[in-house]
Amino acid sequence: MATDPRTATHSAAFRGALWITLIALLTTTIALTVQYLQTSSFLEEKTRGLLDDETASLIERFDAGGPVELAAFLRRQQTLSRLNEFFYLLAAPDGTPLVGNLTAWPAEVDKPGFKRFSTNVISADGTVHSRTVITRAVLLDGGYRLLVGQIAESGIALRERYLVALFWSLLITGFLGLLLGWLLSRRALGFVEHVSTTGTRFLAGNLEERVPLSGRDDEYERLAETINACFVEIEHVVRSLRAATDGMAHDLKTPLTRISARLELAEMRGASETELRQIIADSRNDLAGLLRIIEDILNLARAEATTSVSFADADLAAIAADAVELYQPVAEDKGVSLVMRSEPVSIRGAPALIGQLLINLLDNAVKYSPTGGSVTVEIERQADAAVLTVSDQGPGIPPDRRADVLSRFVRLDESRGMPGVGIGLSIVAAAARVHRATLDLQDNGPGLRVVVRFPVSDPRAVEPE
Repeated sequence: MATDPRTATHSAAFRGALWITLIALLTTTIALTVQYLQTSSFLEEKTRGLLDDETASLIERFDAGGPVELAAFLRRQQTLSRLNEFFYLLAAPDGTPLVGNLTAWPAEVDKPGFKRFSTNVISADGTVHSRTVITRAVLLDGGYRLLVGQIAESGIALRERYLVALFWSLLITGFLGLLLGWLLSRRALGFVEHVSTTGTRFLAGNLEERVPLSGRDDEYERLAETINACFVEIEHVVRSLRAATDGMAHDLKTPLTRISARLELAEMRGASETELRQIIADSRNDLAGLLRIIEDILNLARAEATTSVSFADADLAAIAADAVELYQPVAEDKGVSLVMRSEPVSIRGAPALIGQLLINLLDNAVKYSPTGGSVTVEIERQADAAVLTVSDQGPGIPPDRRADVLSRFVRLDESRGMPGVGIGLSIVAAAARVHRATLDLQDNGPGLRVVVRFPVSDPRAVEPE
């Protein structure tokens, strides 16, 4: 039985809120307990320090005047209200009380040192109260015993306050933790649900699907923008592959059909040796065209697979000069003047791929320039970029088709009467993307003006998209 996605989301949100609440409760408990233990330890140390001081002063009196002097002092102390803070007991060597606030020597005190216990203490007005006390017992000369104590009920009050504070803190923390945890979990899981739903529709073939943006400019918004950028890139690749498949099928099918038709006609007619030679020559030309298509596809694949590992310092002007020298004879044969203006500029990149970019731009420029026209190559150093410009005086590219011609096997010549297969500018776009350069196709009035801006410093901190 299928589970309702909304029910699953609510259940996951509740589990997320529960975990957040449990973590908050545990953190609160640990924090309050640590605070309680530190405060309790501080009060214990303070009480023992006071008992040490009081005991030391009583020992001095005993040493100065003996048990009689100490007993007289303790009797005077019994009339003071400060007995609410300290109490005393001076006992004979056999434990018989001589003077003090206790009726008998406590059984809990069996040796000198500090002890905490509950006992009956006689207050200044003669009433007896059960108190939790901290005492220090010492053994005086002659076997006399001295017990100095202080009421320790501040520790009990502290413990009670701790339990009350812990109860209310856990109650408030639990409520706020569940509420805030639910809200945060709902938001996070709601975003996941939107992404999952959008991704499902995208995988079903609806390539226009995008994750909705909230406009909050938070981490979810940035993640949604990244996911949408991936969707855009995938859509672009899928549509390019579809167009490439159609174009490649046509470009491969046409020469193969011609070769097949020639061979069939030659077999049916019983072609002569001269005719066979012509058929072989024509078929060889078609096969050479097929090989050029395959070579262009391999060049495009190599361009897209290039990484920053192969980058080195490259003299853009020198690479451009080599490309211009290579195409000078081709331009002269067509009656096109080829002009280059440059200044020295060095960039980080793959020299072979940059050379391929220039060759493809020159090939298109010379191919589409009319007789008597001119092609200009310019290299300019700017503050943050090296700018390569290739201009021609051909028919140009309509503004609404400039993005399309960068895709594979896309050609403005739908009849495919001109030589080429529509991969040249795709290689240029791939080379620019690998080098993190910007590629801009502009109107040259007349003709096309291609501007490539290379970053002067190495821009490649990450692999290309």
